[in-house]
Amino acid sequence: MTSLPLSLLDELYLNLDRGGEPWTVHYELRLIQHLDAERLARAISAAAERHPLARAQLARWRFQDHGYEWEIADSLDAVPMKLAECRDEAALEDERERLFRHSPSLETAAPFILLLARRAEGDSLVLNLHHAVGDGVSAARLMLSILRAYAGDDDPVPAFDPLAVHDVRPLSVARSARERRARRRALARGAWRPFVPTARVARDGGDDRPAYGFEFIGFTREDSDALLARHPAGTTVNDVLLAALAVTVGRWNAEHGRHQRLIALTMPMNLRPPDWRSEVVSNFASWVTIWIRLEPGDDVSSVITRVSRHTRAIKRERLGGLAVDLLEVPGKLMIAAKRWLQYYKTLTGDVVVDTASLSNLGRLEALPSQFDGTTTGVGFSPPGQMPLGVSIGAATLDDRLHLTLRYRHAQFGRAAARSFAELYRAVLVGGADSRHVSPSVS
Repeated sequence: MTSLPLSLLDELYLNLDRGGEPWTVHYELRLIQHLDAERLARAISAAAERHPLARAQLARWRFQDHGYEWEIADSLDAVPMKLAECRDEAALEDERERLFRHSPSLETAAPFILLLARRAEGDSLVLNLHHAVGDGVSAARLMLSILRAYAGDDDPVPAFDPLAVHDVRPLSVARSARERRARRRALARGAWRPFVPTARVARDGGDDRPAYGFEFIGFTREDSDALLARHPAGTTVNDVLLAALAVTVGRWNAEHGRHQRLIALTMPMNLRPPDWRSEVVSNFASWVTIWIRLEPGDDVSSVITRVSRHTRAIKRERLGGLAVDLLEVPGKLMIAAKRWLQYYKTLTGDVVVDTASLSNLGRLEALPSQFDGTTTGVGFSPPGQMPLGVSIGAATLDDRLHLTLRYRHAQFGRAAARSFAELYRAVLVGGADSRHVSPSVS
């Protein structure tokens, strides 16, 4: 048994987790082949051997302690796998929502659960990873290890000890006086935030059920090629996704009679260095906020250009590390105070909560050859807590873009979620010809 202090990001995500709004990472593959359950169980155990935090559990703690610790088992005592027979898509939706109704337990290893959902035409693998242990990159990497073990393929990992790089602070620290000045300016620019109302995505048909629903946004190969290759010069696919999400929120709110307000989009940032950007199961996803004010008559291209100016500055000045800087002070508090801070957004009237979030894993590493041509869909989504009830996850596999809308049941009913997802897809496919609808002023 190995002990390891939780990182600042681990602690944050642990304390954000609560019963009705689990703080977990969703990752899913849809196959047109059937897998052997016993062989898959062995693959899960083998994958956990490759990644220490996949064998982590939370050590006992006291409110007067100043930090938590992981206890990392030498091996898994039980395989965290569930099996479900799904006669149709509705049954699969129900199983998925049931899986994400709770976070995986941290009282025993492992901190994840894999659902093997049997469908008539193939199986779905649905991973629920506790966010206190790992981020979206971690979920994708853990799933890749499971598939490699199942296929009998090699699964190389970095030569260094992954626990030695667990502390995110060396990767996030400002490296120069210029970067430190940029972070001070960013803090000053954000000082007005409590005084300016942030747009909320209009609710439609929601109810008081806990946790989340999911909608998958599909693209033809041609549409995907256009999105991945034809974005405006000097911009990225991520800029397009952010801008289109802002336009979608503007249109949705206009259709629901809402006033126009400043849109704030959470954008997670991977702090891993380039040489192991897709490696190590751990938390290296910090975040920034992208501010977008839509103007009457905006087309998507003009919004993309404005978003791109923000994202280029964030990358140039390494502002993704600012959120970790801000966690330093609460990181020194007793656990009792840290756990109380999760109620801060409620006490402040939710004015510091963003409108929606978008997390983009980028291009995923190729799956083992056994799964060539049999993987028809990828699902990935981050968590969100009200009043941020809309979270979008993006991943690209085999040059095809896959988007997932994850929504709080308090935000949307299933029909409304489908309508929001279809609107987002239409804005993305419409591209530069898609114009923002002026909001209602009623």
